[in-house]
Amino acid sequence: MSQLIDITGKKFGRLTVLELDRTDKRTSFWKCKCDCGNIKVVMRNSLGRCTNSCGCLLIILDFH
Repeated sequence: MSQLIDITGKKFGRLTVLELDRTDKRTSFWKCKCDCGNIKVVMRNSLGRCTNSCGCLLIILDFH
């Protein structure tokens, strides 16, 4: 894994990064808080690309 960049406090969609959860050989996992209040652990590579909420965004869009 390349050098770890601290993204604590950054916002990706509805997710705000709280802290590093863990790392493995290829990626890091970050604990994030969604605007709705839920906590979700997300792979760094997914933040802002595939994952923009805890899943609540899909529920909101489904009702409209």
